Amino acid sequence: MNNKLVITASKTAFLFGLLIWLYVIAMQIAHPESVSWTFVYWLPIRMDFVGEVAFVILLVGFFVWQLNSKS
Repeated sequence: MNNKLVITASKTAFLFGLLIWLYVIAMQIAHPESVSWTFVYWLPIRMDFVGEVAFVILLVGFFVWQLNSKS
């Protein structure tokens, strides 16, 4: 696979994962009861689970980005 494509995809995953994670953290600081809220009303996934998945996505995106930018 093209190295530029992998780097671009991993940067995008890192950025979107970071933004979603920061949104979830900000909501939990502003509204502590938001942990049990759904992320969007039409998708029954809790905010805390979305934050955990976003954190994993940003970690994977960052590590793939760093691994491919060295070569």
